[in-house]
Amino acid sequence: MATRKVKINKTIVDGLKAGETVWDTELFGFGVRCQKKTKVYVYKKFYNGQQRWFSLGKPSEGMTVAQARDAAEIIIGNIRSNNDPALIREGRINRPTVKDLCERFLTDYAEEHKKPSSIRMDKKNIQNHILPLLGKKFVSDITLSDIDRFKRAVKDGKTAKPLSSTSRGGSPVKGGAGAANRCLSLLSKAFNLSIRWGMRTTNPVQHVQKYKEKKVERFLSENEFMALAEAIRTIEKREKTNPYAIAAIRLLIFTGARRSEILTLQWSAVDLDEKVIKLADSKTGAKLVYLNPPALELLSTLDRQSENPYVLCGLKPKSHLYDVNRVWKHIREQASVNLNLQNEKIQGLLNENTVDEDTIYLGKLKRLAEVEGIELSVGLMNLRLHDLRHSFASVAVGGGMSLPMIGKLLGHTQTATTERYAHLADDPLKQANDAIGLRLQGLMQSKSKKLMVMKNG
Repeated sequence: MATRKVKINKTIVDGLKAGETVWDTELFGFGVRCQKKTKVYVYKKFYNGQQRWFSLGKPSEGMTVAQARDAAEIIIGNIRSNNDPALIREGRINRPTVKDLCERFLTDYAEEHKKPSSIRMDKKNIQNHILPLLGKKFVSDITLSDIDRFKRAVKDGKTAKPLSSTSRGGSPVKGGAGAANRCLSLLSKAFNLSIRWGMRTTNPVQHVQKYKEKKVERFLSENEFMALAEAIRTIEKREKTNPYAIAAIRLLIFTGARRSEILTLQWSAVDLDEKVIKLADSKTGAKLVYLNPPALELLSTLDRQSENPYVLCGLKPKSHLYDVNRVWKHIREQASVNLNLQNEKIQGLLNENTVDEDTIYLGKLKRLAEVEGIELSVGLMNLRLHDLRHSFASVAVGGGMSLPMIGKLLGHTQTATTERYAHLADDPLKQANDAIGLRLQGLMQSKSKKLMVMKNG
């Protein structure tokens, strides 16, 4: 059987003839053999007094040279760790799958280094996207092409699924570019760790390009703010409305804090005398949330439960409020009704049907408008709770506050995070620029006092 040594690549493998064996010049013991009917990657090692051969896989079954090298590296790692070669013969037995890697990522890395909210998001992405598409594949077999196909599948909604009829809360799995990008970040970290853990030698995610995402930033206008405030007052009067849910939404509006920071807020962190909330931990670490007069008044009058440490109490004893989605949905619907009622056509429609404004709700308004062929505005139905934080910043910018000051109020650690609001200062700047221009124009058109005196003289 003819043998030779050369750096093994696809061209070398494709050109092999029956009876030839090629040994790699870079990884000692790694080779490829061409038998009568098939080619096979192999690894040869003198171990425990005898020479052992390991079959790594076949090019005809889709194994690439890079995957074969990884499989050989794993065997080398096992041998160095004194694992029995009998257990790793054929290079596939006991090889970790992507599912195994994800489980170890969560237990050995995420639970030690990431915040609970981030771990929950990682678990969702693993369960909803990564396991269905990659879970059964061997870690050492994953290629750049596999990751590229994975990101397109998630972006195109291949893993999307609606909520089942038995689901209690939560959101449907939609996929999309954003979900694909978050999964790529997770996988990149996991595969970096897999190199450290001896599962493979390269990171297949390293050169996969993420999708460009358009940041969704919704800012409330003054008119929308007033419609929202009126809707909150309306929903608050309903008998079954949870007062803590209303308080949560008001605090989000007044403080610009993140949802998790408000829902999990404890009284021990609230200092009414210093007018501040002292968070020991947040998305960006320890943080101060400053309390303005309306936020202070709300916290001062909020009903406290003696044995509950949380500001916003949940249904279970000593628990915090977990979900405001239902109340938030009702508020957005009512606010959208309020905004549409400002339309003269809608007002005329209600007058024609003798409908009282105080009894109208969004579904009924849609049906009436559909009959008359009137298109309703979206109103605030596309407003997210996080947009209240953006709107807090927009009000600050409109009031002439500097970006560094806004960044401190919002708890940003990176100036780039706050700079997203820079464009909101356009209107005040334009107004100031217009005023300067008019003033200059007036000066340019007027005559100097000296010239006027000489002319009069």
